[in-house]
Amino acid sequence: MRKLPLILAGLALLAGIQPLLAQETRPYTDDAGRTVEVPAAPQRIVTLHDSSLTVPLVELGILPVGAFGREGDAGPYMRGAATLTGVTFENSGIANVGGSPADLEAIAALEPDLIITAAFQQTPLEGLEAIAPTVVVEDNMRGELATFEDIAELTGTQDRLDLLKSRYQAQIDQIRAVLGERKISASIILTNAGQIQAWHTYGVIGKVLRDAGFVFPDVLNAIEGSDRVLFSGEELQAFDADFMFLTYDAPRGQTPAQAIAEIDTVAPGFCDFLTACQGERFVLLPREDAVARSYTAAGMMASAVLAAISGRDLDALTD
Repeated sequence: MRKLPLILAGLALLAGIQPLLAQETRPYTDDAGRTVEVPAAPQRIVTLHDSSLTVPLVELGILPVGAFGREGDAGPYMRGAATLTGVTFENSGIANVGGSPADLEAIAALEPDLIITAAFQQTPLEGLEAIAPTVVVEDNMRGELATFEDIAELTGTQDRLDLLKSRYQAQIDQIRAVLGERKISASIILTNAGQIQAWHTYGVIGKVLRDAGFVFPDVLNAIEGSDRVLFSGEELQAFDADFMFLTYDAPRGQTPAQAIAEIDTVAPGFCDFLTACQGERFVLLPREDAVARSYTAAGMMASAVLAAISGRDLDALTD
């Protein structure tokens, strides 16, 4: 690590080759408890996570100059960006600055005036701070759409966020109108290495279900915060509900049928003892959309839930 000061000095020099015009700044306290002087109106933003930071920024109407990229079979991509925003590296002019850790030289070459990074990003903060003001946004502990609040405040796009919130509430109200006062239960399950994995509120699909008023099994309500808990196949019956949701990983080539087969491997004959399966209320969703930090994804999940419950005899489920 003795070379780090020289590297940082070089990056600072590279970032300062063409000094930015003096910008008005203001103090901002980030999720790491750091107070950072940030531009009052940033123009050149780099985001260091795709689904948590880049997608929300684009939904708020701003394209970053550089963004976190993943390596896929067809080249680098941003998770969720294509299906939720239509934006890709190829069609937007956004530069790929690598994954975790990010490419510091690539970031510096973009001359950003603000870097938004995630708490789990492995790039050292001192390297990023040598390039531009850097804020840390933590999304795991504050709810699925909490990063929008930070990004809207940093970019002055609160009015746009208010519209997204209003649209989302209208979508939730549609579901509530169908549910009425009925206490309909729901749960979400995934498989992982021969076990069931679960969260208290899994992705935006979990947020939609809870906001709409579905009740959840005790086994899910008992999970604290953002903890992930693993269960054996023998415990699957504890997840039974009126409606059960399962996700499949399409970007990795998984099909809905393969996701069902994995459940059957973990808990053979599961459809014989899960009432949701017997009643054909077992709903499969693309994982990339179900977990995204995105108001667009939340709307897609709300539509999927509304379609799943509409036209059914919900009164029969509460007898």
